[in-house]
Amino acid sequence: MPPQSSQRNAHILLVLTMLMWSTNFVIARALHSLVGPFTLAFARWGIALCCLLPLALPRLRRNWPRLREQWRLLLLLGTFGIGLTNTFVYWAVQTTSATNAVILNSATPVMVLLLGSLYFRQYLSCRQWGGMAMALSGAMLIVLKGDLRALSGFHFGGGDLLVLAGGLSWAIYTLGLRKLKPGIDPLVLMSVLLLVGEGLLLPLFVRETVLGGLPSLNGAALASLIYLGVLPSVVAYLMYNRAIGMVGTAKAASFLYLMPAFGALQSIWLLGEELHWYHAAGLAAIFCGIALSSLTRPQPAGGAALASKPRASQV
Repeated sequence: MPPQSSQRNAHILLVLTMLMWSTNFVIARALHSLVGPFTLAFARWGIALCCLLPLALPRLRRNWPRLREQWRLLLLLGTFGIGLTNTFVYWAVQTTSATNAVILNSATPVMVLLLGSLYFRQYLSCRQWGGMAMALSGAMLIVLKGDLRALSGFHFGGGDLLVLAGGLSWAIYTLGLRKLKPGIDPLVLMSVLLLVGEGLLLPLFVRETVLGGLPSLNGAALASLIYLGVLPSVVAYLMYNRAIGMVGTAKAASFLYLMPAFGALQSIWLLGEELHWYHAAGLAAIFCGIALSSLTRPQPAGGAALASKPRASQV
């Protein structure tokens, strides 16, 4: 596949992924009074696992040697990517405001870049840093509704630490995908990561259930939970893993700023909120920042070949 076409397809996958993940936050906020954070995380990934296992089990035997070879890395990816990232966020919104959560979650792409530059010696150009700063400015403009004075109402608390912990967990997961050796079927890989995450969440789910009982869900809440377990949890993760293998972590990280923008647009569409200038300006800044971050100097032939090499995370 030509590099230009591959990059375009990766960008499409990342935009669709961020759209699905932004609905994840909307639904999680809607359900947080009905479902505890550990129950929500356990149920979400359990539904995803039920969807994937019938497809993954017939392929498990031929993938077993590669899985066994990389079991330590798979444990790390399942723990941080499935077990911890969203669980920290679900737990955080019990004690911190949504505004605080979105502001602090905006640090996640920066964590990805910083860890990548430290661990992988990943070179970041001035254009990439400039694009990241522009995208961050656009996200903050939307979150603060165009009023920088709203930052004065920001208070740092225990729940905010959980948001940062979730962002750090996601950065570790994103960078860990680069270490995977080629050859693992993506459905098998995702199923294994889900099993690791569910194993980590099981005692927390049991404890929360013993203390508070099982949640009582109406039809709409149950349908929302099923949606959460299928699209943001299965389809979006597979697309994100695929995109990482195509364009790398640095370029993919800038697309994370689309989540608050898409969240605002969904509030306008679903909740009837008004469209304001800061929505349009923030979204424009995010897309310009992403475009700037994606402009990289031509690589030598060897480097280009390495960058386009298929990874185990590809679909």
